[in-house]
Amino acid sequence: MRTVTILLLAVMAAIPALAQYPVVPIDSIQTVPCNRDSSLLAGDTVITGGLITAGTGTFYAGAGVTFYMEDPAGGPFSGIMAYEPNAQGYPDLFPGDSILCTALVSEYVSTGPPFVVMTELFIVPGTFQFRGYGMPQPNPIDVLATEIDSTGGADSCGEKYEGVFVRVHSLTVDTVINYTTTSVWICHDSLGGTCFVREASDSIPNSYRPAVGTQYDFVQGVIYHRFGAYHLQPRYMRDMRLLGGFPSVTTYHSPQFPLVGDTVTITATVVDDHPIPAGNVRLFYRINLGGWTNVPMQPGENDQYIFRLPSPVAGWKVDYYVQATDDENHTTRDPYEAPFTFFEYSVQLAREMTIAQARIDANADFLPDLLDSAVIVRGIAISPNFSSGTYSSFFMQQDTAGIQVYFGSAQITVNPGDSIMANGVIDQISGVTEVHVYRGSRLANYGPSGHVPAPRVLTCANLGDIDGEAYEGTLVRVNDVLILEIPNPWPPLGSSATMTIVDSDTATLRIDRSTDIDGQPQAEPRADIVGVVSQYDNYDPYLGYYQLMPRYYTDFTWRPVNVADDGILPNSHVLNQNYPNPFNPSTKISFSLIRRGNVTLSVYNLLGQKVLELVNQELEAGAHEVEWDGRDRSGKPVSSGLYFYKMQAGDFIDTKMMTLLK
Repeated sequence: MRTVTILLLAVMAAIPALAQYPVVPIDSIQTVPCNRDSSLLAGDTVITGGLITAGTGTFYAGAGVTFYMEDPAGGPFSGIMAYEPNAQGYPDLFPGDSILCTALVSEYVSTGPPFVVMTELFIVPGTFQFRGYGMPQPNPIDVLATEIDSTGGADSCGEKYEGVFVRVHSLTVDTVINYTTTSVWICHDSLGGTCFVREASDSIPNSYRPAVGTQYDFVQGVIYHRFGAYHLQPRYMRDMRLLGGFPSVTTYHSPQFPLVGDTVTITATVVDDHPIPAGNVRLFYRINLGGWTNVPMQPGENDQYIFRLPSPVAGWKVDYYVQATDDENHTTRDPYEAPFTFFEYSVQLAREMTIAQARIDANADFLPDLLDSAVIVRGIAISPNFSSGTYSSFFMQQDTAGIQVYFGSAQITVNPGDSIMANGVIDQISGVTEVHVYRGSRLANYGPSGHVPAPRVLTCANLGDIDGEAYEGTLVRVNDVLILEIPNPWPPLGSSATMTIVDSDTATLRIDRSTDIDGQPQAEPRADIVGVVSQYDNYDPYLGYYQLMPRYYTDFTWRPVNVADDGILPNSHVLNQNYPNPFNPSTKISFSLIRRGNVTLSVYNLLGQKVLELVNQELEAGAHEVEWDGRDRSGKPVSSGLYFYKMQAGDFIDTKMMTLLK
């Protein structure tokens, strides 16, 4: 390990002396006194590097991507999480990879209670450097449960382990708290100390839930600071080694919603401290409440056992559970209380219907009434694929109803106007109703139909909460809207962006990097825009966060602004995002007034302290712009970091965030 440390330090020392930002090791970013959880370098931009301990995609990060890295020397304060909101700019990373990057030291803030911040690195685009691979990852630090204990609801002095690869020995599971795709376990160690373990890895089956009383020789992983508590997050199944005793069993089936003719694969992951004897992992199943049949499951790779069942008859209801017995005759069933509880699925025969029928929500709960039901729908494609990977995701429309089509196994070519047939299951992802197709033979593109549905003309108000549901999945047009860089600027090549559009109301504009729009110029501040209505709402009820998604750069019809137009009054007071952002050394802040009045515009730091008052005067209606040069009220340059600017004009109050880089 010493050799690896010397190599990495040599690499960092080799950075040219004229580098724009200082070279800072991870522990200098993370070291803070006990009971402080915010980095002393928060807001600074630095050059740093380390060895990957948890690779890209290991833990969920929304539309972005996270990874964890650590100084090869290890020790307290040696680890940190990095985040890239657009999931781009570097290759897939794995434990043992060595990297270097320029990054903004930031804090993921929860306003509580309790107040908590997770220190993270925002990588500056274009600065990532891949230095090597196949190096030994840092050894985990042995810690006691009490050192990372947050079960009392308050932070401990465990900040020194945030982002660090650690191991806790002799853990016993006391409580399991289940969420949709994750779980949190309250555990105690042999000394009686308690801690949280959070299972949120994409490499661990979502269904993995240890029984209360399960004993582990050790659990290792990276420490995540979440909602006022430190959580030990295992990365892989191998990060959890069972104590001699009962095997651990986790089971799932695929496809989740089988149709007639599908073969259902039932997979069980069985982990024990010793090999499982041949034939001792068995599947118990029954059909339509008949007698239980048990068969041996076939061993595969990575502790997995498999059995395949046909689906010849519509209406079959299949119940099943898995039983594993180890060489010491210890038996575990999954589900734990089987056969009194069990997994189940039904074999469906898809029904053909209109898109409008497939979307019906008669009880107005913002969930389709046919959720999880098999359907066949036909329509005209109104978008190409909104994907650049190995899956298909596009929208089609029939009359005035539209729906998203998703096929996860391959990307098919789709163009607006193509005639489409989709045979799949009604699903809902982030509020968007979709047909999830599980087989390529059940998704047909019959080629050009000769027409594309005409876009309906809407206003921003039509795309607001609740109202937007009526237009989800359809092609629409908004006219003469102002495009604001809130929260993102116009996207450079290879990036996506979420922006705000304004007429007499506001709505969300989403530009996806799978289109030809990113990297093109924003020709004018205002435009007529054609696009598909989508949604990105992760909270039930799914009634908000509708967004307009243009498909091509030609979906923008720019509205030129000449000198005579400068006096045109906006429909409401507007505070725009500063530009550029991030900035160094100065930035411009623009705003518009619908009437003459007194306006104040001030800059604040993260502690809420006023840094400078930029405007405090009576202003005429119309557009205005001021510049901030990064200095406080005494004329001294402020430090790099995050700042807020707040505008008040009568009853209108708005606040936005900006970043100063030095």
